[in-house]
Amino acid sequence: MLTSSAPPQRIEKTPGTALHRQLFLVLREQILRGVYAPGALLPNEDELCRHFGVSKITVRRALSDLKQQGLLERHQGRGTFVGAQLQQARGLEAMSFLDALKARGRQTQVRVLEVQTVVPPGAVALQLQIPSGTAAVYAARLRHLGSTDLIVTEAWVPLDLGRGVTAAQLKRRPLYEILQAQGVAFGRVIEEITAVAATPLLAKLLHTELGVPLLRLTRLMYDQEERPVEHLTVHMNPEHSRVLLNLPPTEIGQGVASRIVHDVAAP
Repeated sequence: MLTSSAPPQRIEKTPGTALHRQLFLVLREQILRGVYAPGALLPNEDELCRHFGVSKITVRRALSDLKQQGLLERHQGRGTFVGAQLQQARGLEAMSFLDALKARGRQTQVRVLEVQTVVPPGAVALQLQIPSGTAAVYAARLRHLGSTDLIVTEAWVPLDLGRGVTAAQLKRRPLYEILQAQGVAFGRVIEEITAVAATPLLAKLLHTELGVPLLRLTRLMYDQEERPVEHLTVHMNPEHSRVLLNLPPTEIGQGVASRIVHDVAAP
C-alpha cells in the first residue's frame, strides 16, 4: 500500500510509454484491486511525486486521466478521492458461454474492418483442420462502446460455412448467429489467454501506445460433431477490458476449466 512509510516505487522511463501513462496504470491497478476503497482519500501530489520519483506535471496528468475514467473525484481544498460509486464487482454475474456472447453484442457496437476470402496462416489452418493452402473466410471487426474502442476481433471460418458472410451481415448480427442460422450447433470451446505487445496497427485501432501489453484471447469453437467451425483472436486493452471465468459448482470436480500452461522446459 502507498503510505508515507512505504518504500519508494520509482517509475523508470520505458521507451514508447509516457511516465504519466505508467503512473496511471499503477494507480488504476491499486484502485481496482481495492488498495484504495471507494471514497478513500489518495495521497496528495507532493507525496505521490516523492513516492514514485516523478514530477507534479506527471502526477497531474495521471490523476486527470483517472478522473476522466470515473475512478477519482477531485474536491477543491479537500483532496482527491476514489469514486464513491466505484463498482468493484461489476461484471461478475454468472452466465453461459452463448449468453456472454449475446451480452457483448448488446453492450457494444461493431465496425467491420475487413471481410475477405484468403488463405489463412498455417497455424490457423492446422487448428481448423483444413488443408494447407486452402482458402477460408476472414473477418476483422472492431467493437466499441460509444467513442471508446474496446476490442479487435479476427475470425477465420471454413469456406463452406463462411462463403456467404458479408460485411453488411456482420454489421447487423454477430458471426456466431450467422453460423447458427446455417445449422451449426456449437459444441465445445477451447480458449487461450496470453499477453502480447501492441503492434502499430493494434495500437492505432485501440488508441494506445506502441508496445504496451494487450490481452489476447484465442478461441477455437467446435460443432457438436467435433468439427472446428471458427478460429477467433481477440485483442483488448486491459485498461478497458477484463476476462472473467465462471465455473459452476457441479463442474469443479469433473468439468474442464482454465489452466495455466508454462512454456518452459523442466530442469
